[in-house]
Amino acid sequence: MIVAQGLVEAPVLDELFKLTARPRPEDALRALREVSVQDAVLAAAQRMRHLAIEEDDARKERGEPLINYRRFYVGGVGIGVVLGRKRATPYEWWVFAASNTKPSKKADKYCAEMRIIRAAKEVRCCCIGGIGVLGENQPDGRSGNLRKTLDPCGDCRDCMRDVKNRYLFRARTLVMTAQPLSQVRYVETLPKMMEAHKETWP
Repeated sequence: MIVAQGLVEAPVLDELFKLTARPRPEDALRALREVSVQDAVLAAAQRMRHLAIEEDDARKERGEPLINYRRFYVGGVGIGVVLGRKRATPYEWWVFAASNTKPSKKADKYCAEMRIIRAAKEVRCCCIGGIGVLGENQPDGRSGNLRKTLDPCGDCRDCMRDVKNRYLFRARTLVMTAQPLSQVRYVETLPKMMEAHKETWP
């Protein structure tokens, strides 16, 4: 069984299979160190971001409410492993790509990272080894910290630390961030990213 949510994730899955067809959590935790995997993750995140932009462009033409009233779009991709169905393959690769939504100022936002966490729980992912986040940079809404690229927001960081979700992550889970249409990307561990906002993991 291959666990992928659609064609957007397929190139990422292809790169992961080049690393190994029989992954372990350890493989998921180091996958984002590979440039080929980074490239595929960023391309998928960019595609999800563009799909959200295209959707809102079409909605605007039809006079319908937007999925993102601020038109601030973020694409994200999570990679990890799920428990395999066969004894010979105890783990299998898992990939999920998503974008963010916030239809109005009063509506709850639903970030790409939150969707990744929800999807991971639905398929009983046992380890998210890496998350890629792509969006235009801005100061963090909670810490006020302006980094070189856009980190997961305070709500997403809370979601990662939540006792119901914490089991999905490890201290060595990698977070890769980048700006749209840029070759520059940053990869660091989850605790390091949290530390930049004066927060701790777990």
